[in-house]
Amino acid sequence: MAFGGLLIVAVVVVMLVTLLFRRDIDAVGLPVSTPSLEAPGETQPDALDRVEVTRETIQHVVAELNRPDNYRRDIIIESYWDGGHNIQIFSVSVSDGVTSLLTQPSPGVEKRIVVTADTQYIWYRGDRTPFASPIGTSGDGIRTADEWQMMITYEDLLNLDVSDIIEAGFTEYGGQHCVYAVYLSPLLGHTMRYYVSVDLGLVIGAEEFDVTSTLIYAMRAGECIVGGADPAAFILPDGRILLES
Repeated sequence: MAFGGLLIVAVVVVMLVTLLFRRDIDAVGLPVSTPSLEAPGETQPDALDRVEVTRETIQHVVAELNRPDNYRRDIIIESYWDGGHNIQIFSVSVSDGVTSLLTQPSPGVEKRIVVTADTQYIWYRGDRTPFASPIGTSGDGIRTADEWQMMITYEDLLNLDVSDIIEAGFTEYGGQHCVYAVYLSPLLGHTMRYYVSVDLGLVIGAEEFDVTSTLIYAMRAGECIVGGADPAAFILPDGRILLES
């Protein structure tokens, strides 16, 4: 009888350990259910509560999301300061790791920036040759494609110490099913809110608040057209084509 009792206890312990291990694996998975359309900022219904995205797992989840190789969308950046407000719009085309940005820094002025793996090209409408500089060289003006868009980068989140992350989970933002993170900027102590589309793997919204909780930066993305990158966006003004057909 004693042996039988010990055997039962051992089986129960094994089952509990298995369930706990299974839960830990599921905690960083992604939901397969279709989210309901709720107001931006509201959490998902009970169907998503079973998937635990937490401060400890959000970096892993974001790193595992798949991003399209070819897409087109607009990015709207708003900057706020005492007595001032600025809006800048970027028309973005991405194909095979090359990013092309079109923006108007001032009325009537059109600026194109193309960032490849090793070179960035910049020119204005009417130029016949672009300014080109190698990526990774020293000096001002060497930026990543995300930095040119004035976007919070994936690396900003992935390189954080977990202790800087305040909150994370699932939410509905801009009509899309997202994971989100709220964290403190290690350098400035600003509060950052960061929304990543689960379907696209792309940042679709971000906000930055200063130490007084005043909004100083907001980014939002328009509709993303997968496979819709404009081929003309990758042709330099001197006729060189940066992408193979």
